[in-house]
This record gives sequence, C-alpha cells and structure tokens, in this order.
Amino acid sequence: MARCGCGSSLCNCTVTAGEGVTVTGSGTIANPYIVSSATPPCSVIRPCISAGNGASYNQATGVITARLSTDPGNPMSFGNDGGLYASVPCSQVRPCISATNGAAYNSATGVITADLSQDPGNNIVLGTDSGLFVPTGAATVSVDCGLTGNGSAGNPLTVNAPTAWSFPCAIATNGSAIVCDTTTGQLKGEPPYTPRYIQFVETRTYPNPLVPAATTTVDSFVYNITNTDPCRAAMIHVSTELDVDFVLPSNSGASMSLGEELWYTANTGAATITDTHNQVGRTRNQTLSLAPGAALVVTVDPQLGRGTGGATYNRIQVNERFMFFPIG
Repeated sequence: MARCGCGSSLCNCTVTAGEGVTVTGSGTIANPYIVSSATPPCSVIRPCISAGNGASYNQATGVITARLSTDPGNPMSFGNDGGLYASVPCSQVRPCISATNGAAYNSATGVITADLSQDPGNNIVLGTDSGLFVPTGAATVSVDCGLTGNGSAGNPLTVNAPTAWSFPCAIATNGSAIVCDTTTGQLKGEPPYTPRYIQFVETRTYPNPLVPAATTTVDSFVYNITNTDPCRAAMIHVSTELDVDFVLPSNSGASMSLGEELWYTANTGAATITDTHNQVGRTRNQTLSLAPGAALVVTVDPQLGRGTGGATYNRIQVNERFMFFPIG
C-alpha cells in the first residue's frame, strides 16, 4: 500500500469497511490491510429479478422457466429433455394452404406442384431434374413448297403467294378462298368447276295410228336428272332432237312439233311413201338451275298434226341432251 505520509513504519491512514466488505490487518508491512467482500445471499439478489412476456420467475425458489400460453390451440409443451416442443399434425396445417396461378396443391397428399397450362403452343415441361424447363427455340425454320421466310423478325414466315393480282376484276370480290382443313391441317382451295353432260336416246314404235289434223301431243317421254355436284348449283342447258317415221299415201301430209312446228312433209305423188322421216333438233326454251344434289323430272311431249290423206306414223325417237354448267 502506498505510503500515506507516514514518518514511521506505521501508517496513519484509516481504512473503514463498507456494506458487504470486511477489512483485516493493521496496515503494517507485517500485517497489511486485507479488504474482502462476501458473496451476497440469494435472498438479497432474488428481489432484483422479475419476468416479462414468455418467461416465468419463482421468487421463492429463484427458478426461471418458459411461460407456455394457455390459449386454446397452443401446440407447444415441454419435451422429454425439458426443452420447448411443438408438434402440429399435417391435417391441421393442410387446410391453411391453397394454390394460385401457376401452382397446384393436392389437399389429400399435401403435395404442391407447378401447374402447367394446357393452352396450345405452351412449350414448358418438367425437365429430367423435375424442374420447369422450356426448350430453346431455333432462331430460324426450314420451309418447303408454299412457304417463305425463316421465322426471324426481319424475315417472318409467310405463305409464298404471288405479289400481284393479274386480272382486270377486283380481287376482293372475285378472288377464290383458301381455307384450312382442320382435319388434315392442309390448305384447301374451292371445289373445281366441273361441267357434265347427260344424253338419253329413246325409241318407241306404234301400230300406224292416223296423224291428227290438229297439232296434238301423242306421247310423253320422262327423264330424271340429278345434279351430282355436292358443292355447286348447276345451270342446265337442254337440247332435244325429235325423229318421227310417217307413212304417207298419195296426196297426204303430216307435221311434227315440240312446242312449235319443226317439220312438215307431204306426198304429192301417186305412190305411197313408207317410213319417211327427218331428225330435227332444237334448243328448247328451258334453262334450269339445280341445287347441289337436287333432282329434277324433265318431260318431252312430241306433237303431231296437219294429218291429211290417211297419213300415219309408226315410230318416234327422242334424243334428249342435258349440259350441266356449275355456278356459284
């Protein structure tokens, strides 16, 4: 201890012990002062300690513990090792989970997965490592007949079509349609215009009846026609040929007609003329329009007249021609 201005081996300084401190010795070299403090008792320290949220303190024993809430539904407890332990069953957690856009959640298994869109053109898939994977697209594409371009921004993929309309009519009202066949995925044009021709030749014989004096329908020939084009209506042009065999005694005559007289013949000689005839054709005043697949009944009604001098007939031949011209 430093000297206190002592003139001898005995110091004149006074040392006093405070609370909780003891002083021993006389202050000499042989018996120096020794200052000591004793450990305070627990009864003195415990009043200085208290507990806040989440902790409990027992002042009687001095034990500090975790404070477990008594609110309903608290799963926390003390484990076998005295530590805090909380166990929540999956059945309680799963109702709290749902999925939004881009995610799928199975509430039965608790598995969350990516929800891949089923929209056409979606390239995203699951990779070999089960992660989301989008294959890298090629910068260009190869084209074949009917296509041009490489798919880039500067050279987009387009239909390889002529650049000019080479007709004097307007393309907007006269251009043919090109339509995608959704079954085959191919481009298809309009159905072709296919003309069609039908001919009926029919001959009937008769037991030489007299030719009427007045123009009279003597028979009827019936023909059934069908527009077999499944796509387009048809304009039908009708042409008819009529041939009648007359037997003309001396000084007799006869005529044949189809709405109007086609031919008249007379025998001014002394001998009978047998089976005189002439095949005469006309385009009848009949232009028909027939819908796709529709059928039509057409009749030919031969007319005979101007019969004189016992003129008779024994054969009528009809040659009926139908020419189909697709329209629309």
